[in-house]
Amino acid sequence: MGGTVLCVDNDRNLCEVLAKALRSEGYRVATAHDGDLALEAVGRVRPDLMLLDLILPKRDGFAVLEALRALPAPQSELPVVLISGCSPTPEYTRRAEALRAAALLRKPVSLETLFAAVARELGQPPRSASKRSSAAPGAAAESGLEGSFEQLPFAALLHHLHGLRATGVLHLSHDRKRKWLRLRDGYPIGVRSNLVNECLGNHLVRAGRITASELAESRRRMQDGQLQGEILVAMDLLSEDEIATALRAQAEEKLFEIFGWPTGAFRFEVGGHLQRANDLTLERSPANLILEGVRSRLPIERIDAYLAANSHCMLSLSESPFYRFQEVDLDTEQQKLVRDLEKPRRLAEFIGASDDVRRTVYALIAAGTLEPRGEAAAKRGLAEKVAAKAAKAAKPAAPAARPAKAAPLREVVRRAPEDAKSAELSALAQRFRGQSPFQILDVPETADEQQIQAAYGRLCERTHPDRVSHSNEAVKVLAAEVFAMVANAYESLVDPRRRQQVLLGQRKADREAAEREVGKRALDAEMQFQQGDAALRARDYDAALRCFGRALELYPDEGEYHAHYGWTLHLSHPSDPAMASEAIEHVQRALKLAPDREKPYLFMGRLCKAIGRADVAEKMFARALKIQPDCLDALRELRLINMRREKGKGLIGRLLRR
Repeated sequence: MGGTVLCVDNDRNLCEVLAKALRSEGYRVATAHDGDLALEAVGRVRPDLMLLDLILPKRDGFAVLEALRALPAPQSELPVVLISGCSPTPEYTRRAEALRAAALLRKPVSLETLFAAVARELGQPPRSASKRSSAAPGAAAESGLEGSFEQLPFAALLHHLHGLRATGVLHLSHDRKRKWLRLRDGYPIGVRSNLVNECLGNHLVRAGRITASELAESRRRMQDGQLQGEILVAMDLLSEDEIATALRAQAEEKLFEIFGWPTGAFRFEVGGHLQRANDLTLERSPANLILEGVRSRLPIERIDAYLAANSHCMLSLSESPFYRFQEVDLDTEQQKLVRDLEKPRRLAEFIGASDDVRRTVYALIAAGTLEPRGEAAAKRGLAEKVAAKAAKAAKPAAPAARPAKAAPLREVVRRAPEDAKSAELSALAQRFRGQSPFQILDVPETADEQQIQAAYGRLCERTHPDRVSHSNEAVKVLAAEVFAMVANAYESLVDPRRRQQVLLGQRKADREAAEREVGKRALDAEMQFQQGDAALRARDYDAALRCFGRALELYPDEGEYHAHYGWTLHLSHPSDPAMASEAIEHVQRALKLAPDREKPYLFMGRLCKAIGRADVAEKMFARALKIQPDCLDALRELRLINMRREKGKGLIGRLLRR
């Protein structure tokens, strides 16, 4: 296993995590944080593969790739895996293919997906999770997937392990403190500590649930293999439900205490297992854990140091739908703070804010919900939004009720049972497949930006993968699929140019669908007509009438169907004047729709003959014969008319000779 990978991303923390993860796989890794530095590193490092984010300062990912392909070989042939924080659109895919990108991945990218992509492009087999977990003790420590909180703060580490869908054990240390955090798909699910004061009994004493003397008595009664909770229940001090609640609170206390460490080191063991751990509830997303940990334990001095160091940055909502709409429970004031950031603000503006605001801002940055960006990039994004709004305002808008703007982040949503979530997601996936972005978001084609954002926010709250974090793998995959459909639909409509492409494509699809439907109906109608014609020849007039009637329902503009229906209607009711009148109407319609066919004239002639209009009948038969000289039925009818005429002349002659 080997090779050099250049990791390019403007998020330095993410670059650090990816670099450590790739080093743990045996690769050499270099990093860059803007487009210009990426191109400079290509010449200096000579990488075997580049992981390239699309949203970069100075020069975006596509511009970097264009410049790279213009270089002389072998640099121009460097394999590049593009990584997008937004949903890969068809346009992105076409552009990536045109620039010979090896792959286009969407953030957040799981470690397994990342390892597989890198190994594939470098022609090496990826190590399996089982091989990692079975590695010798200490192997992970030597591999490079480790670091310090000075390099990567604990909150940011949790966030990126969530995005990487990491599964394994996070080893944490500070002085003599040791803690272990078990993660599954990026979610903390268990924690263990070597601190005596964090045991269950001490936690219950601090919480006021038991006294110090009761704790001492419970310890005296404990025997080998017994759990302290069992003793407390046996002493009738707490119920089993109260012990279960206390264990969950104890686990969270162990986790949140880490946020207060002034320094610390970490090592992530991919695929590792953790014994005798306190379970953490999966009802709380990593973003919610980060929010509470920062607000309750992180020293405010560290938050202020971060704000001061990044005061030049502009703060705005995350571009990534996954992070922007992840599960974060905010109160009313916090939601207002986030909504106000739809227009980017300089991070320096928050330095003098209240402790609560500063903590909230830092926590949401650490969780990826808010994104500090360079001033130029933020202004460029804002200018694009303003231009889009101005262009929309220049067009006359149809009057419509404007709903209240949806909160950029979710409010508290009650979790439904797993089977209900699965059923809801399955129904949405089935409904969304093959639908247009307008149909997915359930907005009209005239919807404005506010209506689109509101619909997008509502669907994100229902479909975000955070809502099914403790479900089975099938439900998680389904949630990711549905969420991607929603994000793609939104991104296709908020960009005016792409929205126009969607509309044009939808018009074309509608036309093609209508043509296919017409063709299908025409085919079905012809089949009914053929069945009716066979029944007519067999003199089964009722069956023939039903078949011709269904043919008319399917394709009412076919003259032959009207002609046959009218004639069969008369044959079914030969003595009914009303039916004869209706039959004539159908055949007259046939004459207008199919003036170049002989059958409508033949049937009209027969109907006229039946009602005593021999003169008109003769003209109809003659017209049918003119159109189709081989029409034997019309020829026979004309001969009968001539024979009757000759017979009539012979009788008059005999009378005159007497």
